[in-house]
Amino acid sequence: MTLREFRDILCTVPSVSVYHRKAHKAADNYIVWQEIKALSLDGDGVSSERGIRIAVDFYTKKEYSGTPAEITSVLSVYDDICIDDPVIDYEDDTGFTHYAYTAEVFGGG
Repeated sequence: MTLREFRDILCTVPSVSVYHRKAHKAADNYIVWQEIKALSLDGDGVSSERGIRIAVDFYTKKEYSGTPAEITSVLSVYDDICIDDPVIDYEDDTGFTHYAYTAEVFGGG
């Protein structure tokens, strides 16, 4: 899976804007994603598969938003994406609830 394909999958999450690296026009619900580490699966000294670790951050001002479940659902459909449950934090200074996911994507990079 390529990074553009990953982005396109995130763009299928309803009612949110999706940004790469930085939110330029943040609304009350948005996703920011960025690559954080290259990955390699090795066996017997040979690289068998390459991938990338990606941070996916969802910010919302809506209490009890269904979007985090939608993000997990959308990304979990794909066999070449592994996604952790989000770390959730309320940010007093901005009023946003921040859901921080880590995803690993293999094949294509």
